Amino acid sequence: MHTHAMEHMERLYESPFAIPPEGVQALLGSDGFVLLRRCLAGDAEYDVPVSYSRFQRPPPNILPSFCDFHAASDSQTRATWLLHRDLLHALVMPVVELQRRAEALASTALGTSKSEHLERAFAGDARGAFVWLQCFATGDEADWCRTRGCPACITTLTLSTESHIRLTIAASLVSTASSQQAPQDTPPPSPSPTLPALPHILPALRDALTHDPFWGPTYWPHLLSRATQLCDGIQALMAACAALEAASAAAVAPTRAAAAAAATKTAAVEGRGVGLRKSKMAQRQLRMRGEETAYMRRCAVQTWARAMLSSAVRGRMLGLGLEVGGRGRRLSCP
Repeated sequence: MHTHAMEHMERLYESPFAIPPEGVQALLGSDGFVLLRRCLAGDAEYDVPVSYSRFQRPPPNILPSFCDFHAASDSQTRATWLLHRDLLHALVMPVVELQRRAEALASTALGTSKSEHLERAFAGDARGAFVWLQCFATGDEADWCRTRGCPACITTLTLSTESHIRLTIAASLVSTASSQQAPQDTPPPSPSPTLPALPHILPALRDALTHDPFWGPTYWPHLLSRATQLCDGIQALMAACAALEAASAAAVAPTRAAAAAAATKTAAVEGRGVGLRKSKMAQRQLRMRGEETAYMRRCAVQTWARAMLSSAVRGRMLGLGLEVGGRGRRLSCP
């Protein structure tokens, strides 16, 4: 009885996952995974050693917060907890971010922020995966999905329920499928560190379930089947999100063109000036200016007529009705 209790305590102190050294070396040889570990450690400049067997502890100011129970373990055990926590984060967080992006796209497409209505933006397997992730990732397990808390407790919690195990397996399958679908012959123009495929957790998870006193070896086929269905739904959700993004971009383009045309029209109107109602004084000044212009034009015509035409012709043009030799107009009485 005492031996069984000691074995149980040792199991609580140690991680349930046993990843082979070659798998650990492959993880620590990935630039994307190393960068993720630096971010999770809280120091992007912290150099993570590539040798798992000689893993060094980070400086005390960036040590993660272990609970009182697991803080009593030795440094090598804590290093293992950290590695497994980081592996879980690399698996689950992309799926959580996909769920968050899907909610934002659905809210924009449907014009509502009510979470219970967002599933209507999707159909089929994508809708099923959206609802499942919405219930799990945004509920009581949000801290586990974001690996917040004691790294050892987060890692141990992976075996607590079927939902935790299903999401872990599905996330591993999604990472493997995504890496296989990515083009290998044409690298991106500006390559940046990306996470590698993460199938390493599957054998370790299967062995952990086999040796777990609650689950045992008989549950693995059932859990793998359910996780495969969830993986298909997550991939369908990814495709649905891409379709929503394309539709949103297509709808925004005409709106931007109309907005640009309206802005141009407004600028043209502003360039002409704002129309104002003329006051009575302004209207009178305009009328007087028109009369002045007409008077000046009449004076110019008369001056031109005196210079170019004879008095008889000029009289007929001005409508005086005077014949040659007739009596002209006088200021005095005859």
